[in-house]
Amino acid sequence: MKKYLGQIIFNCFAAAVGAVVFTSTGILDNAAAAVLAIVAFMTAMCAGNYFFVKLAGEGKQAFQPDYIITEQTFDSLNEPDDYIKVLKDLRNYSPCRQEAVRLIQQWELFKKKSVTLNAISYQGGVYEVVNQDVESVMLNNMVLFMKRAAIMQSSASNELSEHRKYVRSLVASNDKILSDYTNLLIEASQLTGTDSGKAEIKSLNLLIESIRDYRKDLESGEMQ
Repeated sequence: MKKYLGQIIFNCFAAAVGAVVFTSTGILDNAAAAVLAIVAFMTAMCAGNYFFVKLAGEGKQAFQPDYIITEQTFDSLNEPDDYIKVLKDLRNYSPCRQEAVRLIQQWELFKKKSVTLNAISYQGGVYEVVNQDVESVMLNNMVLFMKRAAIMQSSASNELSEHRKYVRSLVASNDKILSDYTNLLIEASQLTGTDSGKAEIKSLNLLIESIRDYRKDLESGEMQ
């Protein structure tokens, strides 16, 4: 609904103006004038709706800034909340709206998993390090997402497909690591204080390996 709000407002306003013009000016009493007025009204309606359709085809909305991502965007990324704020703005940019929503959801899910891990296992040590690594991956993927969104903003409509494929790969990367995090939680929940540090190694190694693979892809340029 929000996507088409501008177009809906335009059509309602145009209809109201048309009703006032045709009913209060007496223009309908003159056949020639009535025909010209109707043609002008329909032309204005078509032009207005074409404007909104063209914007939608370019992944934009009426009255939306040309660039959601600017040079100031990355300078403002100091805390995780700053990253989320940018992603929330990108929910208004239709070519990557769904992925922006998913990244926000994944971040919220990570925070819940982090709290759960602290609750069911010994805090600190390797758990804390791995948790920080997962956080680093999530935030880094947000930055990569923002950079690609910036490129999308200056791309032609026929170029967007490849960029969409890339941002979806970032979401998939997060899903893989979060899935491994879930396995760690499951295994950690089945341990007692006497055997922790033994059986937990398997799930920790799986998660660490996923993070290591991610960083290899990043260094090789596959995530750029």
